[in-house]
Amino acid sequence: MNRLEPLIKPLAMSGGIFLVFVGIAFLVRTIISRWMRRWAAETATSMDDRILAAVGHPLFYIILVYGLDYAVSRLPFDNRLVQALRGLIFIVGIVVVTIIVYRVFMAFIDWYGEKLRKKRSTTNLVREFIPLIKRVTSILIFTLAVIVILKHFNYDAWSLLTAMGVGSLAIGLAAKETLTNMISGFSIMIDRPFHPGDRIELASGEIGDVQEIGLRSTRIKTFDNTILVVPNSALVNASLVNYCYPDFKVKVRVKVGIAYGSDIERAKQIMLETTKAVPSILQDPPPSVYFTEFGDFSLNLLMIFWVVEYTQMLDAKDRVNSMIHERFAKEGIEIPFPIQTVFLKK
Repeated sequence: MNRLEPLIKPLAMSGGIFLVFVGIAFLVRTIISRWMRRWAAETATSMDDRILAAVGHPLFYIILVYGLDYAVSRLPFDNRLVQALRGLIFIVGIVVVTIIVYRVFMAFIDWYGEKLRKKRSTTNLVREFIPLIKRVTSILIFTLAVIVILKHFNYDAWSLLTAMGVGSLAIGLAAKETLTNMISGFSIMIDRPFHPGDRIELASGEIGDVQEIGLRSTRIKTFDNTILVVPNSALVNASLVNYCYPDFKVKVRVKVGIAYGSDIERAKQIMLETTKAVPSILQDPPPSVYFTEFGDFSLNLLMIFWVVEYTQMLDAKDRVNSMIHERFAKEGIEIPFPIQTVFLKK
C-alpha cells in the first residue's frame, strides 16, 4: 500500500482530467446534434448541414484523444513509457483529424457537385471530374497526414517527398499526352467555350453537336450520325465556332447571280418577299439584300437574314433558294450559267 500511495493522487488527477474532457466531448456533441443542426436546417444552403454531419462524431473523439494525451502527460511513470503512450495517442489524434479534414472536403465537393448537376450543361463534367477531384484530394490529405506523423517522430519526411516527386515526374513523362488532355479538359470546364448539346464547327471544317465532354476527349455527333472523338488538347489549342453562343439564332447568307440587263431592284424585292414565307426567318432584324459586285458573267447579289435557331438554318436556306428560283423563272429574271465570250480577230 505504501508503494502505491504516491501513485494514487497522480492517477486520480489524471483520471479526473480525462473525465472532464469526456464531459466536454459529450457537451460539444450535444450542442452540435441538437442546437447547431437545428440552426443549420433553417439556413438556405445545405453546406452547413453537411459540415456538421462530417465533423460531429470525429470532433467528439478528437476531444477525447486530446484529453487522454493531457491526462497521460500528468502520470508519474517512466519517461519512455509516457512518451510511447503519447506517441500512440498522437498517431490516433492525427488519424481522427485527417478523417475530419477528409470528410469536410468531401462534403464541400459533393455540395458543389450537386450545384453543378442542377445546370444542364455541366452534368457530364460532374460525372467526369468530381470523382477525379475526390481522388486527388484524398491522396493529398493522407500524404500530409503521413508527413506530419513522420516529422513528429523525427523521421526525414523530405526524402519521402523527394521520392514521390521523382516518381511523379517519371509518371508524368510517360503519360505526357494523357496529362495534357486532362489539363485541357480542366481548361474547358473552367473556360466553358461550349456545353454538351451545343453545335460547334472545328477548325478542320467538321460540324456537329457536342455529346460529351470527357476527361481525355470530347465526343461530337456529326450530321452523318457518327461520333467524332477529338482530344481535348486539340480543342483548347484551335479556333472553333459555337453556333449556340451567345444565343441560338444564326445569320444565313444566300448568294445569287442574275444576268446582265436584269432589273436589280425587282430581283432584290423578290428575294426579300421569299423570306416572309418562311416562319423560322426573323423579321427583326429585317432581312437585307446587297448588290455586291459585277461578276464575269452575272450581277451578284447577297441576301442576309437571321434564323430563329441554328437547327433550322439548312431548312430555311433550302426553302428560300427554291422560292427564289421559282419566282425568278416566273418574272423572267435569268440566273446565268458560267459563260465566256471569245472574239476571233481576223
